[in-house]
Amino acid sequence: MLGKLFGIGVGPGDPELLTIKALKVIKEAATVFVAASSKNNYSLAAEVVRPHLPPEKELLFLPFPMTYDRDLLEEAWEVNARKIVSALKAGDVAFLTLGDPCFYSTFSYVARKVVKLLPEVEIEIIPGITAAQAAAARLKISLSEGEETVLFASGTRGGEVLKRLGGQVDTIILYKVYRTADKIYEALKEKDLLKKTSGISFCGYPQERIYSSIPSPASQKFPYFTLFIVGGKKIK
Repeated sequence: MLGKLFGIGVGPGDPELLTIKALKVIKEAATVFVAASSKNNYSLAAEVVRPHLPPEKELLFLPFPMTYDRDLLEEAWEVNARKIVSALKAGDVAFLTLGDPCFYSTFSYVARKVVKLLPEVEIEIIPGITAAQAAAARLKISLSEGEETVLFASGTRGGEVLKRLGGQVDTIILYKVYRTADKIYEALKEKDLLKKTSGISFCGYPQERIYSSIPSPASQKFPYFTLFIVGGKKIK
């Protein structure tokens, strides 16, 4: 009998923020895949769930390149989708991803490939706490109140988004700002939004760093897992 594919969000990184439902499905799945960097075969998602699992529970790493090269990405999605299809013939499959499977996640790309290869597959998505939610909680910032608007954007286009919409949207959350931090910083200055911006790197991890004010990229290199919140209202 063909298994079901579960897309599971394991949350932002703190093992205690993994949901009860996610853990139940992970424990019961015949096969558990985790997205990993093809560069070093490392997976933060795996580190989140390991403390909750018995030693004999195997986690299988699926390598994905950290690149914007669409051809390389398409190839990785296709190859890994075929591995998932093969595993589905033996039972339920869980695909683990940081944050939420429907929010800037590798899962959606791979799942669509799986559906093309196996149209009859049943898919269930289990949500996880996003980095934006965890960051807002850690920074004690209310992202929206009443009729306020919130915009989420990739840091890759952060500078462009800020120049176009900065000041018009109540709160803007920029994901993974590390590559374009200089453009984002200049846009924040141009829109007079630096004082309204907070940031956090490695939210919830031992190496976490909070930026109550955003330093110039010339003096501060931001890690891959860095998020900026522009606007919002401080609770404390």
